[in-house]
Amino acid sequence: MLHDADLKKYIRILTGLILTVIVSFAAVIPVRADEAVSTGIVTNNIHDNDYTARKSVPNCYVCDNKNGTFSRVENMGDIILVETYNSSFAVIEQRFLNMELPVFGGFYSGSVYNYVLFGRENPGKNNGLEVLRLVKYSKSWVRLGGCAVTGCNTVTPFAGCNSDFSEYGNVVYARFGHTDYSGTQSVMTLAVRQSDMAFLQIQSSPAIESGAFADVAATYIDASDGKITAVDHSLTWPRGLITSRYTTAAGGSSFISPCAEAAAMWLPGTGGKATPGTSIGGYELSGQFRLVAGVTVPADLSSPNRNVFVAAIPKNADLTEYVRIKYATGFAYGDLPNAMTPFIVKIHSECFMLVWEARDGYIDTETVHYCFIDGSGQLTSEVKSIKGCLSDCQPILFNGRVIWYTTDGRSAKIYGISAVHTTVAPSEESREAIIYNGVNYSRIFDYGYYLRRYPDMRVLYSNDPAAALKHFVTVGMSEGRQGCENFDPQAYRLNYPDLDKAYGNNWRAYYAHFMNTGAAEGRSGRR
Repeated sequence: MLHDADLKKYIRILTGLILTVIVSFAAVIPVRADEAVSTGIVTNNIHDNDYTARKSVPNCYVCDNKNGTFSRVENMGDIILVETYNSSFAVIEQRFLNMELPVFGGFYSGSVYNYVLFGRENPGKNNGLEVLRLVKYSKSWVRLGGCAVTGCNTVTPFAGCNSDFSEYGNVVYARFGHTDYSGTQSVMTLAVRQSDMAFLQIQSSPAIESGAFADVAATYIDASDGKITAVDHSLTWPRGLITSRYTTAAGGSSFISPCAEAAAMWLPGTGGKATPGTSIGGYELSGQFRLVAGVTVPADLSSPNRNVFVAAIPKNADLTEYVRIKYATGFAYGDLPNAMTPFIVKIHSECFMLVWEARDGYIDTETVHYCFIDGSGQLTSEVKSIKGCLSDCQPILFNGRVIWYTTDGRSAKIYGISAVHTTVAPSEESREAIIYNGVNYSRIFDYGYYLRRYPDMRVLYSNDPAAALKHFVTVGMSEGRQGCENFDPQAYRLNYPDLDKAYGNNWRAYYAHFMNTGAAEGRSGRR
């Protein structure tokens, strides 16, 4: 820990560095969409978001201070830098926080407070040693208290994967990796009461039935909707990208409870080794779905090319068969470009931005790609790109832009992409293929699928999407024909005995129920 005299000396040294890097912030032009501005203290975090084996605790963050300013927060090894910027992207304040324990475990910007997690090695397996400390700060960075946790079955805190945080009501949650007394790497979850920083509970031993997995490469947690859910990149059993939903409601004094699980994606290979080319970069909640963003190679390992995907898991369903995987890129075998680990940024509950880089072999293309998706993971825009790079700094929404920063040892840059997105209205031709008598049937009808599924439809309507939709609505639905891949009325009947009892052989009623009620309830029309 730095003493006051050492801290002041360190500040003077860094202030000198600032002056050599920043000529004049008065002359800085505000960031416009798709442009970068040099600013701030120079470190080196470029490309640190991408991982091929295990994700590390990020060192770099940006947070919206909710007063027209944002802050850059960065672990610099023996001290924590906080730079605050105004809406014109000029530095208005710089400060440094002491490392209260030797190991940095992550930063979280909550709705009312800021938090920094610290840790300490415990090779002697001493149950009385303070191994973790969660420190609470005001939004103006006044230290307000801390929560110390001793022992907690931990030898090495923050080992093997990243850390992530969430909050609900008066409780803040932290989920991160560690090595326990037996030498096993796993995830652990900490709950602390925000008002007085009282320790509530910690889960520090692997237990699959409680959502605590061993040998985890990346982890995320979210309690924002009152339910505690998590996603883990599990390298052993269950091997895959696994989401967990705790049965205990968020915000209480306890959270360890049996979990319902769903595999966002099963991964090939044997335990103990990272699946080549698979990584996850974010986890967000929409109104009806849990969204996991990542990259992966084909499940059969038939191609080395990585593609960006979004796995959408209905909030009220926990079976793997309900998970839908949608891709934002389509690099085929032999293509040189490979997608790197993406970020997902929440614009609002039904709009998100995916942001990623693509590498041309081993060559850094210095290009950032992005697109918008809706609350079900469906792409709602074309993929666009800007000149630039990513880092381990999770992009955030600030003043209508998605922003992040990078440093490369020579300069520091802030990037901004406009978050304003208006879904392009469908063409008249496509509208005719989904709308009949003023009703939008896109949830249950896909023209291409209908023709592929039924040869008689190909003969009759191969060049007439509107006529095919009319047939589906007036005849096909009553016959129980399947109008799209994602909804099979017969599967819907088998999945839900209450509907079978209510509707029997009335196939049109199953379609109507799904469109009007079932989809919003998270019900599935797939086998």
